[in-house]
Amino acid sequence: GLLAALAMPRLTDRSALQERGVQDQLRGMLMHSRRVAVTQSRDVCVLLTPTRARAVYTAANACAPALALADPGGAAAYVIDLPPGLALGGAALVRFNARGQPLPAVNQTITVGTLSLTVNRETGLAL
Repeated sequence: GLLAALAMPRLTDRSALQERGVQDQLRGMLMHSRRVAVTQSRDVCVLLTPTRARAVYTAANACAPALALADPGGAAAYVIDLPPGLALGGAALVRFNARGQPLPAVNQTITVGTLSLTVNRETGLAL
């Protein structure tokens, strides 16, 4: 009975599970974008709105929404649409240079509901 009383609220709270899932997807998108920037020696951006994240290439030294980066499977544009009731906050974009470092060279924090991840200013890794 005690175990059920403690575990049941956690099992029925889908928002925490959704937050963690989106955080993991976003971390994967950031890592993929960084890796593409390094391997292709060109800048790549991850554009963030409250309801969507998408990876794009740069053109004329600016993030170009029309130049979508393909997902790791290469089948479609790399986009993450958030489930209803969940929102992204913090940085509006993360741009990686050809060395995989974020531009500008500052730590960039992105929130996913109550969770957050930080893109390190030196390595570009999302922690």
